Amino acid sequence: ETFTTAEKFVLLWLHESERVYGDRLVSAEDLAKYNTLAQTQCKKIFPSFPTAKFYAKENAEPLVFCHFAECIDTPVYDQITSLVDMNSVLDEALREYNETNAAMDLVLFEDAMKHVARIVRIVRNEGGHALLVGVGGSGKQSLSRLAAFICGYTVMQIVISSTYSITDLKDDLKAMYNKAGLKEEGVMFLLTDSQITNERFLIYI
Repeated sequence: ETFTTAEKFVLLWLHESERVYGDRLVSAEDLAKYNTLAQTQCKKIFPSFPTAKFYAKENAEPLVFCHFAECIDTPVYDQITSLVDMNSVLDEALREYNETNAAMDLVLFEDAMKHVARIVRIVRNEGGHALLVGVGGSGKQSLSRLAAFICGYTVMQIVISSTYSITDLKDDLKAMYNKAGLKEEGVMFLLTDSQITNERFLIYI
């Protein structure tokens, strides 16, 4: 119902392609090459739809689809038409999160908002999982917690101690599976690199 024009389907195709391929690239050069290829293909297949404005080197328009285009209460996957409106929705979500959880002092600049949209898109997919790469303290955990709150999911983490073993990990995973599988509740398992004290943990994850 929200996709009523051919142009919007083209923009969705561009967006989803960037999420599937572009988000896996780690260098600016590779991303620039991807953007060039995407524009070339779009001009070839959909010549009547202008898309250069989304790839301009300066003042490029954002191309973002997310599940909270209007509010977090109605998860409709739609295009963001204004970053100001997106910021208002996420600020309100953050305010609601801080009312019931340990307060997070987040500055929701443009890239941070786009990261939240990416995480929400991933975890709302069945079996969705993501590897967030960045320097410590850059907000990966905080943005993930906000994304989980928007999805209505419970964030679960393991508590590492000197005696934490494979058996303990299995018990924690069992509790998560019971919550997600038997009770049909949304769960986000948040694991940091510092919590992988035994490489064998990765076998079960």
